Amino acid sequence: MKALILAAGLGSRLAPITDHCPKSMVPVNGKPILFKQIENLHENGITDITIISGYKAEVLEEAVSSNFSGIQFIRSVDYANTNNMYSAYLAKDILKGEAFLMMNADVFYDASVIQELLACPYENAIVVEIGKYIEESMKVTESNGVLSHISKQISPEEALGVSIDVYKFSPSAGEVFFKKCREYIEDKTELKLWSEVALHDVLGEVNFKACPLKGRWLEIDNHDDLAAAENLFRE
Repeated sequence: MKALILAAGLGSRLAPITDHCPKSMVPVNGKPILFKQIENLHENGITDITIISGYKAEVLEEAVSSNFSGIQFIRSVDYANTNNMYSAYLAKDILKGEAFLMMNADVFYDASVIQELLACPYENAIVVEIGKYIEESMKVTESNGVLSHISKQISPEEALGVSIDVYKFSPSAGEVFFKKCREYIEDKTELKLWSEVALHDVLGEVNFKACPLKGRWLEIDNHDDLAAAENLFRE
């Protein structure tokens, strides 16, 4: 199993911290978000990790390489004019024919999240906090036991719960995902879309199931989120 971490973003709402480091390197109680994600993967036996860097890539790559070995980097040089679908698409050749986990690098969560995702019996899965509704988060719907939609626009009445932006792909699902990304990026030249736009299309062709959340998580977009995360994860 491989892992792809999408970490190209600026994190402008976390300025002035992100004036000097990328969003994924913002610390929660002293530990950068990205370091926590890498440790979560290592604790669960996943060491083949690719990180998409972008904003202040040199800072990110030097910090990661100084603390962890064997991690690959792909730089998104056009990070300011693209979004995380574009970042994911940059890894298409490395992940071709492989099963992999994909995650956004602005979510701080427990290692038990990865443990549960690997243990769940579905080859394609999205970690979901069942019954939770957050206006700014990606929500999912379920039909006949499989996930049918993923979007921020899903209503509370329709939503099964919120995605925590951690995904598991089989090799065949990954192939369909990158095909959908190619259609948006190369055919339609739409570069500023979320990866979940392509994933939503994938759900129409490939069965994905919800992996119920096991543990704590928090997406960190602004200073209020950062304060909440430091409180939630205070030991």
